[in-house]
Amino acid sequence: MATGSSVLPFARRRDPRVEVRPVRSGEPVARTLEVAGLGPQVAGLLGYPRDSRDGVVLVGVTGRGGVVGGACRAWFGATGCMGALGVLPRARRHGVGELLTRASVEWLEERGAQTSLLYATDMGRRVYERAGFVAEAPARAWRGTPPGPPPEDVRRLHPSDREAILALDRAATNEDRSAILDRLPALLGLALDRADGAGLAAFALNTPWGAGPAVVAEGHDAGLAMLRALVTEPQPLTVTVPDDNPGVAPVLAQWGFRPVNTALRMRYGPAVGHDPSKMFGLFNLFFG
Repeated sequence: MATGSSVLPFARRRDPRVEVRPVRSGEPVARTLEVAGLGPQVAGLLGYPRDSRDGVVLVGVTGRGGVVGGACRAWFGATGCMGALGVLPRARRHGVGELLTRASVEWLEERGAQTSLLYATDMGRRVYERAGFVAEAPARAWRGTPPGPPPEDVRRLHPSDREAILALDRAATNEDRSAILDRLPALLGLALDRADGAGLAAFALNTPWGAGPAVVAEGHDAGLAMLRALVTEPQPLTVTVPDDNPGVAPVLAQWGFRPVNTALRMRYGPAVGHDPSKMFGLFNLFFG
């Protein structure tokens, strides 16, 4: 597990009653975050930052050793993502969330990240604003089942698609998220090839950490085709789409999808220059 010792002096400088540090074996961070309101699915989201050298799970611990909050970080080089931040109700309004946020930014900056990204709930937005984050645009999660049948030219992803996936993902996010792909034992998802055979027009990629799938496409028609292809899933699914890709929401509503929640994309540092028109499904509200 990655560690970041310098978060400790920062946390103590801000509040001697709370220590912010990487989680230790046996500490109930998943249970803490579930009680904090993130739900039982948060345990799956901890998998990548817990096990990757490019990620970390931080906890806020009282002087008596009780875990009162936690957060996850993933580093992608010039950028980093922050998510799954939660504080127990009894420990709120004492600065623990801001401690976790600021310590997380420091952890990412130590590794070279210029911009830290996150998706904020209404409750968390004020915490992040106090820590210096600025708002960009919301993303909305939709729940439903795409209409069939799936397009005939959609196929299964193969390990040989890795470079094409990264190229299309960079075009959409302006980030290098190869660290996530390197942690996948096999590619899980669907692909749509470009008509000229030079790369992918779209992909839908699942991960073993829950939520998703990530759906990225070079254009509107390819993105909708990939969303339609997800009808092969055996049950209703959730896709999270940026509001600043406005052509997607009316189609999802026409298909019978219903919005289930929203979150606000925020950043600390310079704008990344991503292209939301290529984003038809985020990994989740952690990886973006």
